[in-house]
Amino acid sequence: MLYVLENDYLKIAVDEAGAQLYSLYSKKTNTEYLWQGDPAYWTGRAYNLFPFIGRMYEGFYRYRGEEYPSRAHGLARYFDFQLISRAENELVFLFKDNEETKKEYPFSFEFRVHFILNDAELLVKYAVTNTDDRELICAFGGHPGINIPFGNGAFEDYYLEFDEKTPVLRQLLSESDRFMADKAVPYELVDGVKMPLRHDLFEHDAVILENTSSCVSIKSAKDNRYVTMRYPDFKFLGVWQVFGNSTPYVCLEPWTALPAIDGIVVDLENKPNMTRVAPKATSEVFYTLEIHE
Repeated sequence: MLYVLENDYLKIAVDEAGAQLYSLYSKKTNTEYLWQGDPAYWTGRAYNLFPFIGRMYEGFYRYRGEEYPSRAHGLARYFDFQLISRAENELVFLFKDNEETKKEYPFSFEFRVHFILNDAELLVKYAVTNTDDRELICAFGGHPGINIPFGNGAFEDYYLEFDEKTPVLRQLLSESDRFMADKAVPYELVDGVKMPLRHDLFEHDAVILENTSSCVSIKSAKDNRYVTMRYPDFKFLGVWQVFGNSTPYVCLEPWTALPAIDGIVVDLENKPNMTRVAPKATSEVFYTLEIHE
C-alpha cells in the first residue's frame, strides 16, 4: 500500500513494503526526481538499509559463537512496515523484530523511518530503539535513486558537487566488486569539489567515499535545477548505478558503516564503525533531499 504526503512544493509517496520512498515529485515543475524502478535497469527506488550495509562475506556473520545468514543490505528492505503516525507534514513507519528476523538478526528492536516535508526539502530519519536486554549492534543507510537527466541535457552533462573542499578518500572494493578491499586512497575531485558523472565510473560497482563534507548536489551544466543531499550523521557516501551505457539514474547512498571485507567472515562484535545502542536506548540519524528549482 502507498501513502501520500504533500505540501505546496513537493508530493511524496511511500510504500509500506520496506517503507521505501516511491515518489519524490515537484509540484512546481511537474518533475519526478526519484528513480521509478524500471526493471530494465534496477527495480529498487530508495531502499532503507538496516541493520547492515551491503553483503557479508560467505553470506553469513558470527555473533557470540553463533552463525546467522544475512541478505544484501540487511533486513528492512524485505519486510512490510506499519504506518504508526501521520501528521500534516510527516509519516512515520515502524518495523519490529519477529520470529523471522531473529533467524538473521538476534536482537529485539523497533526501527522507525520518518518522512518529513519542509517546503522543498524531504527529511528522512532513521531511529532504532533497543528493546533487548543487551547492547544492540547495527548500521544505517539510505539508497535513493535520482533520475538523470531530471532536466535538460544528457547523463554526461551532470556532476556531483560537494559544498566544500575536504581530503576525500575512496574506499576500494576487492576484485569481486561486492566486498571491501580494506584500503582507502585519496580521491581527486575536479576543482576539489566536483565529480563528473560517467557510466564507466560504475563498471566495478559503487564509488564509496569517505571524509566528504556531508553535503553533495547533483547538478547539470545545462540546467539550473539541482538536488542536494545532506547527510551529517553518515561517515560514508556510496554513489552507484547498475553499470551500463544508458542507465538513467544515480543512487546517493549515505552509510554509517561498510560492507564486509573480502575473505573475512564478520564477527559482529568486532566490525568497525557499527552503531552500538544500549538496552532501552534509541539511536537516530537522518539525511535530507532538497529540490532547487
